[in-house]
Amino acid sequence: MGQFWSYLGGAVINPRRTFNLLLTDPKLLTYGISAVLLIGVLYTLTIIGLAVVGADISAPAWIAIPAEDYYFWEIFFAMPVYFLAWILATGLAHLMSKAFKGRGTFEGTLAVLGFALTIPSFVTWIPETIGTILFLLGVMSQAEWREIIARPGFGQVFAVAYQFIAVAWYLILFPIAIAATQKLRWWQAAIVGTLTVAIVGLVILIFIR
Repeated sequence: MGQFWSYLGGAVINPRRTFNLLLTDPKLLTYGISAVLLIGVLYTLTIIGLAVVGADISAPAWIAIPAEDYYFWEIFFAMPVYFLAWILATGLAHLMSKAFKGRGTFEGTLAVLGFALTIPSFVTWIPETIGTILFLLGVMSQAEWREIIARPGFGQVFAVAYQFIAVAWYLILFPIAIAATQKLRWWQAAIVGTLTVAIVGLVILIFIR
């Protein structure tokens, strides 16, 4: 597991070098699966906490589940959604790269995108989990939290900023990952990466609240 944590940290500090190293590792797919499994488990635990406190979803649901029961049911489909999003992202990136004569393998793309999908997710998971812990401990209610982020000030800026930071990080990491595995030029990887993030992000947005 030490090597996995090395890749995870490297994807933050020096993603280009880390992805190139990962592509030479015989266990690359195992590490990619581990990355997606990690964030899937962490988010599921947070969702369990939200279900326990009876939290309401922060945005209207796109699927027919009552808002008051949404987090309970999300416990069961959050992990599958993350894995399906990972596979979808890989398929899209791999196929679109062919238009630019990409030379990477599906397995390699799957491995590096596992980390590209996971790393920015921590930017949203950490503050949302801190909030969930505060709800569980009774320090703050969901209504009080919503009141804080609705008022102009630091809370409101922070609530918007961390989401924009996560999106920006996706838009940086995906092209780097695709350039590494498919051997594309930076502008080609940027096109493929941006389109992949847009499509997969929409899929995740439909299910995850």
